[in-house]
Formats: sequence, structure tokens, C-alpha cells
Amino acid sequence: MRFRHHLFICTNERQSGSCCAQRGAFDLLRTLKNELRRRGLDIEGGIMANKSGCFGRCEQGPNLVVYPRGSWHQICTPEQAVALIDELSAEHPS
Repeated sequence: MRFRHHLFICTNERQSGSCCAQRGAFDLLRTLKNELRRRGLDIEGGIMANKSGCFGRCEQGPNLVVYPRGSWHQICTPEQAVALIDELSAEHPS
């Protein structure tokens, strides 16, 4: 396995109605990537974060799925994004 965890955050944009992009998903993705890089976790064996398309849960966004774990998360603040990285890092201490 190339990465221990792969984070997919919905960045879908809709012309009308609620969507993860309108709720700050791109800023949260940037926070995730910057924090992973700062901690040196954005390497093989670490954690990767990518944007994704719609998960169909727009009212609950921004939405994020962690693989291979398969857990779903609503991430609304940079603090929640960092807390998720803390949680995932604790599962596999270096």
C-alpha cells in the first residue's frame, strides 16, 4: 500500500443549492495538504489528501472519506482537519 490513509474531500460545486465547495472545501483541502506536508506525512507510507467529486451528502458538507478505513467525516474548520490528522497519525505512530 502506497499510503496508510487516503483522504478524499468533496469539492463539488453546484450552480444552485448547497455544496461542499460553497462551504469552504477548497480551503480545508489546502489546510489538510499543508499540515500533512508540515508534518512530513505527505510521503509514501503516510497520508495523502485529494479533492473528489460529490458524495451525495451536500447538506452535511464539507464531506471527507478516509480510505482504506471507510470512515465518513464532516470537516467544517481547520481545527477539525488537524484533529483528523492527529487521529490518523496516532493509529500508526512513527
